Amino acid sequence: MKADYLIQRNGYWQYHRRVPKAYVGLGGKSSKFIVISTKIAVADDRAGSKAARVAARLNEQQEARWRSLASGTPDKQRWQDAVSIARSHGLDYLTPVEAAQRQIEELLARIETLKVGERRTDVAVVDAVLGAVDKPRVMLSDLFGEYEKTQQTPLSKMSPNQKRKWTSAKKRAVEILIEQRGDKALQDITRADAVAYADFWEGRTIAEGISPSSANKNISHIGGMIRAVDKRLKLGLDHVFGGTRLEGGRDGNRSPFTVEHIRSVILAPGALDGLNDEAKDVVYIVMETGCRPSEIVNLSKSRIKLGAEIPFIRVEAEGRLLKTEHSERDIPLVGMALDAMKRHPAGFPRYFDNGDNLSATLMKHFKKAKLLPKVSEDTPLKKRPKYGVYSFRHSLKDRLKAVECPEELTDELIGHATGKPKYGDGYGLQLKAKYLQSIALAPACISKK
Repeated sequence: MKADYLIQRNGYWQYHRRVPKAYVGLGGKSSKFIVISTKIAVADDRAGSKAARVAARLNEQQEARWRSLASGTPDKQRWQDAVSIARSHGLDYLTPVEAAQRQIEELLARIETLKVGERRTDVAVVDAVLGAVDKPRVMLSDLFGEYEKTQQTPLSKMSPNQKRKWTSAKKRAVEILIEQRGDKALQDITRADAVAYADFWEGRTIAEGISPSSANKNISHIGGMIRAVDKRLKLGLDHVFGGTRLEGGRDGNRSPFTVEHIRSVILAPGALDGLNDEAKDVVYIVMETGCRPSEIVNLSKSRIKLGAEIPFIRVEAEGRLLKTEHSERDIPLVGMALDAMKRHPAGFPRYFDNGDNLSATLMKHFKKAKLLPKVSEDTPLKKRPKYGVYSFRHSLKDRLKAVECPEELTDELIGHATGKPKYGDGYGLQLKAKYLQSIALAPACISKK
């Protein structure tokens, strides 16, 4: 709140603001200043902190009035302003249709509220109290832009690559819905539209082999965006996409590698020789820590603590959004992970904020070198295990379970929710290192180097 928006007068804090030139004379008012008491005595709020918060709300309401009175105000903004003004007068906003359906007594009571002060001469207040602004019609082609306005906080924490992927996925989901059902207003989207969209994706999973998880992401993108825009604009929509996700959508989970497979196949002499040095060492670190590959390649030099008494890496939000709030953690470096991290004390510049490139590189090599476990063709398709880089994470969890590592400690190492409040350093580096060291991989082909 600017200093000239809050002044002292007659022992009370007052909201005081010069009317911007663009709004002078609106509603038939010629005054150059707006003065409204915050009703907070200076003696009770010497610093003016409480009064500043009240003045901020008054300022928001005043700007809403000005925008509503100004010509060419966008429908969505007029609607939001009308809702805000109605609530500031203790009323729920009614659209013209809703107002016409109410009892005459309620409408008369609303008219009575306009008799206070100069409300009856304030067009914006009259429109808000009596319901003269209809709900805006947001088209599907505008959905992403409106949704983006609701996500400014998480977007501010994303890296450039995260923003690119986030934007591309959401926009493409909307484009496909428009291709299938046309560019409709959100209010006109029906359950039939939602079911048809889900049927389209189910058809692709059958005909093209797209995973149910990928299909469900697109369905969830649409439902999530509509809910967020509905909440922001207070449109009162029916959430027709609820319950339309495809069954079997968890098939993206990867099965764990067995310890024997890791030692005898993946760590066999020469098995990883086709990879560049950064990609190869990421594999070693993921094996021993259970980290997500993206967590490794986005480490900065300041979060690689090789000089500590117990060397460790710190996974935390730093210029990018973590997958979950539980992902933030400290992980000791043992065995091959420690050796690999020493070779990259400043991080992995080749794959920084480019984890997709790393994943593609690793999977291409693993398939070409036949490093993935063989799956019998006689196994039903739905029951076939799926393997990938994430299999190392699941493998580490199984290995920790085998040495009777406490489940909460395992979840803390992996970066999963424990279901309990976290206090201090959790289990601490020493205990974490003890269990990780007990399962450290030390194949002969590596230890001799």
